[in-house]
Formats: sequence, structure tokens, C-alpha cells
Amino acid sequence: MDHQKHILVIGCLGFIGTHVVAYAKKLGFQVTGCDLHDHSGTGYHYARVSPGNQPWDALLNGQPFDYCINAGGNGNVGFSIQEPYRDFQSNTNDTASLLDALRRLQPNCRYVHISSAAVYGNPGSLPVKESANCKPMSPYGWHKWMSELICREYAELFHQPIAIVRPFSVYGPGLRKQIFWDTYQKYLSDPSQVELWGTGSESRDFIYITDACKAMFLILEKADMQGEVYNLGSGLETVISEAVTKLFHSLQLQPRILFNEKQRAGDPLQWRADIGKLTSLGFSADVPMDEGMKRLAEWLKDQS
Repeated sequence: MDHQKHILVIGCLGFIGTHVVAYAKKLGFQVTGCDLHDHSGTGYHYARVSPGNQPWDALLNGQPFDYCINAGGNGNVGFSIQEPYRDFQSNTNDTASLLDALRRLQPNCRYVHISSAAVYGNPGSLPVKESANCKPMSPYGWHKWMSELICREYAELFHQPIAIVRPFSVYGPGLRKQIFWDTYQKYLSDPSQVELWGTGSESRDFIYITDACKAMFLILEKADMQGEVYNLGSGLETVISEAVTKLFHSLQLQPRILFNEKQRAGDPLQWRADIGKLTSLGFSADVPMDEGMKRLAEWLKDQS
């Protein structure tokens, strides 16, 4: 009988973590999840953690894990600007704590660290390669970059199997923040007119959440796991005005859309990922943006 793979998902109640758990269960994995809140009825083993008091030793002294995906930490750029030290604790210090526990107790566990494209800031050219200079624009970006350096330390000095992913704009059902959620909430507040940040000419590289999960599990299985970095995106650039138009088309709504010409602190202008390293592992996206927007629109309507 084949060994049932066991995965530890950090941040299992967040947007990405929830989908990682669902994806792993669909593949037949045994799942253990950790997050900050009380939770029951998950259908998998769950352990609550608290800032600065993670039960890593108790968890890792039990059944061995084949894989770990770290989807934990603060994901709010604005919060990182208001509370930079707390963001550091969440995104950098907690990463070091987890990696050191893995070093001591389960050094062969294959670990994928979810960083962020925020480490790039405003890239000098597009598409941005993993080798591009990192110039973060926010504490969030800086702390994600620091967490990457810790991953490289443990991969290079202690030979732990580690890979890093830099997600660009992951979207889909369950994401209660960022451009699509915020835009729809503004519409619900005033259906006649929706005012958004920027000029509308800013761009992002959108990837649907199940494609992001597919990529991470492919990395777990096939990557060299020597501290290397993979961009996590579609490789396609979409301007914000077009993305918002797609959203409202999928919602069958036609509000007036205004851009306020103001740039929000910490927001880059243009993003498009070079995904050559990811595709070299055999990755191809399954959900084009039009289909992803339809699925997102159905979920958004169910929330209102």
C-alpha cells in the first residue's frame, strides 16, 4: 500500500491556506493545519497557534510530515505600514521559529515558503525574473524578503529541502480584500458610482487560486528544493481598468467607474511575472481569467 502523504499547512484558515487544504485533501493527502483562531469541524487535524507561542515541537514530534506549506503571516500591506514590528514578528520571526523546529525535528520535510511579489517593488523591466533586484516599497515587502533570506540560510547551511514562491495577484473565492473584493464592496455602498485608487493604467499579473495551488504542489514534488525562488503568476499582464471591467461584466453590472489619480502607499505600478522557471517544472494554468472571474462573481454574489 502506498504511503499516504502528510502535509502541514501553516495559516490554514486564510485565503490561500484554505484552498491549499482543499487541494491537498482532493489529492488524498493527510492534512494537519495551524492558524490563530479556534476552529472545529475541519475534517482534518487542527492546532491553534498564537503569536510567539507556536506549538511546533509538539506537532513535529508526532507523525512525520512529508511536506509543509507556509501560508501564514500578515498579508496586509497597510497593516505593515501601521504596525511594522508586528508585521516583522508575523512574517519574519515566525518563519525562523518554524524553520528551526523543522531543522531539529523533521529536517527532511519538503517546505514551500510563500513570500510575495512585493519584494520586487516597482521592477525596472517586465516580465520580472526571479533574479531581478529586490526593492521593497513597504514593511510587508521588506519582511517577506527577510523571510526569504532565512529560508536560504536554512537551505544552504543545514541542507533543508526548501523552495520559495513569490505570488503575484492571486484571486478567487474566499479573498475578502484587495482589488476585486474592495471594488465590489464599494459598489454595494454606492451602485451608481465606484471610485478606485490610481489611474486604472496600473497592471497586475492575476493567477486563479487553484492554479496557484497546482503550482505549489508541483514545486513540492519536482523542485530541487535548494532555497530557490519561483515566481507564481500567469505570465500575463492585465491593466486594472480592464480587470475591473471584467469583474462587473461577470457580475452583469454596469456602474460608473472613476479612478482618483492617487497612488496608495506600498502599491507598485506594473507587474508581470516571468514564469519560465515554473513552466520548466511542467506547470500550465487551467483557469483563464474570464472563467476565474465568473467563479469569483458567483461567490461575491453569495456574500452580499
